Amino acid sequence: MPSLEGPTLDNTVGALLLGLVGSAFLYGVTTLQAYWYYHCFHRDSLLHKCSVSLLWALDTFHLALTIHAVYLYVVTGFGNLDGLLHVNKGERQNPAPELILTRAYCAKVQVAINVVVILLVQSLYTYRVWILGGYHRGLLGYFVIAVVSGGFAIGIILAYQIFTVVTYKDLDGVSWAINASLATSTAIDFMIAGAMCFYLRKSKGSQTRLNSRISRMMQYTLSSGLFTSACSLSAMFSYILLPDTFVYLGIQFILTKLYVGSFFAMLNARERPREPKGDTENSYATPLRVQLHSDSSFQSPSLPSTLPDTSRDAGVMKTYPW
Repeated sequence: MPSLEGPTLDNTVGALLLGLVGSAFLYGVTTLQAYWYYHCFHRDSLLHKCSVSLLWALDTFHLALTIHAVYLYVVTGFGNLDGLLHVNKGERQNPAPELILTRAYCAKVQVAINVVVILLVQSLYTYRVWILGGYHRGLLGYFVIAVVSGGFAIGIILAYQIFTVVTYKDLDGVSWAINASLATSTAIDFMIAGAMCFYLRKSKGSQTRLNSRISRMMQYTLSSGLFTSACSLSAMFSYILLPDTFVYLGIQFILTKLYVGSFFAMLNARERPREPKGDTENSYATPLRVQLHSDSSFQSPSLPSTLPDTSRDAGVMKTYPW
């Protein structure tokens, strides 16, 4: 059994290939989710519709860069040991491959796209926390915004440092930025999930149906945060424990897709709005009902202790904003 301490075909080229296959599969899932979102929730706010379009476009560009990078290293550079694989027989017991990154700008741009995608998704989640916290009344929302801004600053530093790298061996000099970025993303995901669950918990009242939906929202929020956090931690630990391999790069390919997919899935997890018979003009008197997951139409969670049941008036379903 080959050792995982040094570079092999399995933990270098194989890891890149598996990461590409996984990211391509997840891209297909996110594309289907984007189509379903526009098909079922075409009356959502402009903010969320534009966000879905932008995230899908960035995700597509990210996949194209991933394919180009893997093709460059696996096909174009196959057997080109002088150009792509230089073995450093220096201080390390297990020599590490030094991939020439000067011409592989696609791999560097991919890091910048990854930072932008994660920032957008975390910002949209933070916006939800801000709405749930009642705008200026939620101090926790201010704290989450500050932490997300700090994580974005670390991501910018990482992207800049990556563009200064020439060979794969040079990544040792920016390892602190890689670890800091992954650790910060993990902490932010946990913080956003915890803040949303905190405010959702405070929104519970005496209505059983509403409380049941809030509980389901809390479960889904924790699950989505757990997936992205676990992927970030896996990438960080694989980079620390297996620095001479490309395992962490393969995980990074998937990480971006998980962020986009988790946000799309949260939007699509809501109940599909139904248009009442005989009235198409006023069928969406309010953009959203209280559903499994919120939209930008969320209002302050200061709910009364008892909420009246939804009723129908002139064929229009009346709902109470959240």
